[in-house]
Amino acid sequence: MDVRQKLTSLKNSDFLKNIGKMMSGTGAAHLLGIAVYPVLTRLYTPEQIGVYATFVSIFMIYAAVATLRYEYATLIPRTQQAANNVTFLSLFVLLVFSSFLMLTLLVLGPALREMLNLQELGRLIYLLPVSVVTYSLFMILTFHFNRIKEYGKIAGAKIVAATGIAGGQAGLGFGGFLQSGMVVGKVFGDIAGVVFLLWKRRKIQSSIRAGVSPLRMAAMAKRYRNFAFYNTPHALTTTSSNNFPVLLFNSFFSDAIAGFYAMAAKICYSPVQVVAHAAYQVFSQRVAEKYGKRERIIPFIHSNLAMLAGVGFLPFLLLFFISPKLFPWLLGDGWEMTGLFVQILTPFIFLVFVATPMNFIPLMLNRQRKAFVIDFCYLLLRLAALSIGIWYQDVMLALILYSAVGVCVNLYQLSWFYAIARKAERDMFPA
Repeated sequence: MDVRQKLTSLKNSDFLKNIGKMMSGTGAAHLLGIAVYPVLTRLYTPEQIGVYATFVSIFMIYAAVATLRYEYATLIPRTQQAANNVTFLSLFVLLVFSSFLMLTLLVLGPALREMLNLQELGRLIYLLPVSVVTYSLFMILTFHFNRIKEYGKIAGAKIVAATGIAGGQAGLGFGGFLQSGMVVGKVFGDIAGVVFLLWKRRKIQSSIRAGVSPLRMAAMAKRYRNFAFYNTPHALTTTSSNNFPVLLFNSFFSDAIAGFYAMAAKICYSPVQVVAHAAYQVFSQRVAEKYGKRERIIPFIHSNLAMLAGVGFLPFLLLFFISPKLFPWLLGDGWEMTGLFVQILTPFIFLVFVATPMNFIPLMLNRQRKAFVIDFCYLLLRLAALSIGIWYQDVMLALILYSAVGVCVNLYQLSWFYAIARKAERDMFPA
């Protein structure tokens, strides 16, 4: 195949077209988020953004386990009726978890704020169950729409949610609600995204309730129990290790340091969320389909890795060199440390960008146990890296070690993903 044929095949690739649909929403959503940063950093102080980041970090840890990750199994069943039962199983688990969380906060809220040094959050902590429900419901519906290949509707929902968050946070900031505006604005945007998906779901002819029954839901819970037993603890360790920096910086340094880090992480992760998360949605559907049809998956994995590495290399290289001067200009006076944080995190985030779609491979091949062990070790290494910096009261040292650990572990994970995929293909096509 010559170069022209290769370019033509890429141009006509359904995989790239579907990624493009996903990116149209994700890209617009994150572009809007980035565009509003200079406004938010001039309305809210680093300390206020640090409090918001602390809320988001706690919410993300809870959201990681709220559905026992059953929605990630939506793509695997061969029949749509089985997939519908997985969707309703996820909704049932979410209902039970969120009710328990709300009851816990109503009874123990003040004590938990005192014990976890979260006094600055105040009554905002009672919005945690709302955030967990809206985010988790959005994820459940996203996987359902992904299953039926309605990528455009997912893109639209992300734009609606991002517009609601940006508009809500900026509007409440201008209105003087500086202590609660960031948190309330986020909740408003998440609700808007869910409402949009529910509205679009009503226009689809096929019923999401087709074939659903308690017995079939129980059967799906048993069939995909590894998602609850292994993938959920795995998600908890991953989310915890991603959010511990904000919680630890808030506790051992200051709200402002937590705010600087949160802004840097948000800026670094935006390219990841625009491209790699869109690629994850499409890659997971396509690779699961190929594996289910007993087709070769290694060439598809090769092309996906090459595409992401090629797309990300130059932007991340440029970000590494210009970030110390770019972000003080972009965010305003007082945000110089964010630029330095971005520079430190860039190599690690680039590897996350490349590896993100591959995270579906252990789920598809039922290798959640080892994936969890790797991630648990990853969590311990990251905590050790941060602890060394905290011990020396040096936030830069903490971040450098944290980023270095991320680089090493992501390189190992990529090699493992490739190894287990190759073994699975050899088992399907023995020599």
